[in-house]
Amino acid sequence: MQRTQIYLPKSQLDSLRSMALRRSTTVSHLMRAIVDEKLHARPQAKHHETLVEAARRINKLGKPGPKDLAINMDYYLYGTPKRY
Repeated sequence: MQRTQIYLPKSQLDSLRSMALRRSTTVSHLMRAIVDEKLHARPQAKHHETLVEAARRINKLGKPGPKDLAINMDYYLYGTPKRY
């Protein structure tokens, strides 16, 4: 093991000390466990809905979209005046 030094606010250090006392362990052991847990946690994959997936989801609601969507997209997105 390598020795290292970190600076913690008093409130964090007090919390770590009380947690270590409750678990009958040392602050160092607790810190190693917390670091291991965070380092080995798998990040959640973010799923971004594609435009096709969104269209399919909206279509399942049973409501057809506007017939002039391609021409008046700015109207439906930003509220600009309709073209036709």
